Amino acid sequence: MLEAKPAIDYETADFYTDVALVDDPHAYFAFLRGKGPVTRLPYRNVMAVTGYEEMIQLALDTEHFSTINSVVGAMVELPFEVKGDDISAELEAARSKIAFSDQIVSQQGKRHSDLRSILARLFTPSRLRELEPKLRETADSLIDEFARDGKVELAEQYGGPYATLVIADLLGLPDRVRNRFRRLLEGAVPVKMDATPEEMMKNPLVELGKDLFKLIVKRRLAAHPLVKPIAGLFGAKHDILAEVATARFPDGGKPSLIDITGLSAFLFGAGQDTTNRLLCACMKVIATHPDVQQALRDDPSRIPDFIEETLRLDGAVKSGGRICQKSTTLGGVEVKAGTVMLMSPLAANRDPKRFEDPDQFKLDRPKIKEHVAFGRGAHTCIGAPLARREVTVSIERLLARMGNIRLSEAHHGAEGQRHFDYAPTYVLHALSSLHLEFDPV
Repeated sequence: MLEAKPAIDYETADFYTDVALVDDPHAYFAFLRGKGPVTRLPYRNVMAVTGYEEMIQLALDTEHFSTINSVVGAMVELPFEVKGDDISAELEAARSKIAFSDQIVSQQGKRHSDLRSILARLFTPSRLRELEPKLRETADSLIDEFARDGKVELAEQYGGPYATLVIADLLGLPDRVRNRFRRLLEGAVPVKMDATPEEMMKNPLVELGKDLFKLIVKRRLAAHPLVKPIAGLFGAKHDILAEVATARFPDGGKPSLIDITGLSAFLFGAGQDTTNRLLCACMKVIATHPDVQQALRDDPSRIPDFIEETLRLDGAVKSGGRICQKSTTLGGVEVKAGTVMLMSPLAANRDPKRFEDPDQFKLDRPKIKEHVAFGRGAHTCIGAPLARREVTVSIERLLARMGNIRLSEAHHGAEGQRHFDYAPTYVLHALSSLHLEFDPV
C-alpha cells in the first residue's frame, strides 16, 4: 500500500526548489489563481502569472518585460543593484554574466529575430512535407524493437529516441551521427531543481554540441570559395546541415560558429524534452480513457484535436521566466522593475475564466486550439508544427500496432490508486516514465 504523502503548505512552498510540488502542479496553480491571476510568491521577489489573459499580455509586452531569464526564472542572479523604474540598459549590459542568457529563448529584439531566421528555414511547410515519410519510418523502426513484448516504457524506449532521431533527420545528419546522438541522449532527463553548475555541464547536450561544432566547421570550410572547387575530393557534400552552417541573417550578417552550434544543439534539447513529454501525456490519456482510445481507433482524423486538448490539459512547459525591466502594472497589480515573473502556460490553460470545466478532458472542446502551450508572441515555439506532426504520426502508428493499450498496474497502481512520477524540474511538466501494456497486433 502506498504511503500517504504529507500535506503541502502552499502558502510557504517554494516553487523553484520544493519537489513536493512536482507531481501535481495543477493544484498549486489553482491555489495561486484563487489569490488572483497575478500574485506574489513568498520568496525570491517573484510574481506568478496564472491567468490566461494575463499570461498573453505578459508574453506580448516586450517593452516592460525582458526574456533574459527565460531559462532560469527566479534563479537569475543580477550582477547589479536594482535602482529606479527602468533597468533595461543594466540588464542588457549584464547579459554575459547571466546564466543561459545566450540561449535563443532568452534573446530579444533583433538578436532574437536574427537567430530565429536561421531556424525558420528548417520548419518550412515544404521541408516538413519532405520529412513526413521519415517520421513514419522512424516510428515503425522503434516500435519494431518492442512490438512483440506486450509492454513498453514509452519515454525511454520510444519518445526520447524518436524525438532525437527526428531532429537528426531534420538536420540531414548521416546514420552514424544519428545513431551516436541517440546513444548520447538515451535516458536524458531535464536538469534537476538542485543541480549544480558542474552537474549542468555533464548534460549529454554538451557532448552533443561538441560533435555538432565539428560537423558545422567542416561544412562551413567546404563552402569557402577557395575550398569549394575541391571539396568533393574530401567527401564533402551539400546537405541540410551545410545550408544551416552557411546561412546568413536577413541583413546579410554572418552568424558565428557558436551561434549555429548553439541553435543546432537547442533543437535536440528542446525537441527531445517537449515532444517526448507531450507524447507521454497523450498516451497516458489513451491508456486511462478507453472511450477516447476507441474513438481515436475508429476515426484517426480526430488525433490532431486530441493532441490539442492534451496540450491544454497537460502541456509540457510548466514555467518560463521573465523579469520586469520597466515598472508597470499587470492584471491590475503593480509590478516594479527587477521583479521576476513566473509565466506558466500550464496554469493559463486551466484558467476557468477562459476554459469551461478546465480540469476535464474534452475531445470535442470548442475552440480547441486557443491554448497557450506553445506560447504567444515572438517566442511562440518555432518547432510547434513539427511537434504536432511527430506526435500525430506516433499515435497513429502506436494505435495501429498496439491493441488494448493500458497502464502497467505493477508500475502505476490499480485503478483508483494510480501514481505517476514526474521529473523534479520547475521548467517542464514531465512524466519520468510511462509503463504501458498492450496486445501485440
